[in-house]
Amino acid sequence: MQNRTSTWLKKMREKFGLTQAKLSEESGVNKLTIENIEQNRRKGSEATWQMIEDYFAQKELGETVTYSFDSESIVNELKEEIELYGEDYPCIVSYEIVDDWHFHFTDYFVDDDKINIKNNEKLLHTNLKDALYLFEEQDKII
Repeated sequence: MQNRTSTWLKKMREKFGLTQAKLSEESGVNKLTIENIEQNRRKGSEATWQMIEDYFAQKELGETVTYSFDSESIVNELKEEIELYGEDYPCIVSYEIVDDWHFHFTDYFVDDDKINIKNNEKLLHTNLKDALYLFEEQDKII
């Protein structure tokens, strides 16, 4: 692709306000590799460029398509459940697929008998700690 230049990489990184370390953490590309590409010491492998391009494609999609859901009441309930049962206690999270890149986490259940979902919702078996993380991130781009 024609984007595979040190100038393009640095421009995209700066466009999203990312340090080299943050880009490395979020994209999965080694920080030293990013530094070397930006300083024209290395060209970067096909796999490296694919990871970088996929990462920025998702970032750009996230910039134009955002979803925000208020999960404050569920977050508070989950914190109470963790106090009561512990963070490793199993639970089920219901979610719906919004589009190819986004999910909307709708509810959680600690008792299998009380599961109530809509036709388009899916279920994820997890624990209270991970469920809390999902709902705390709910107001961010997923």
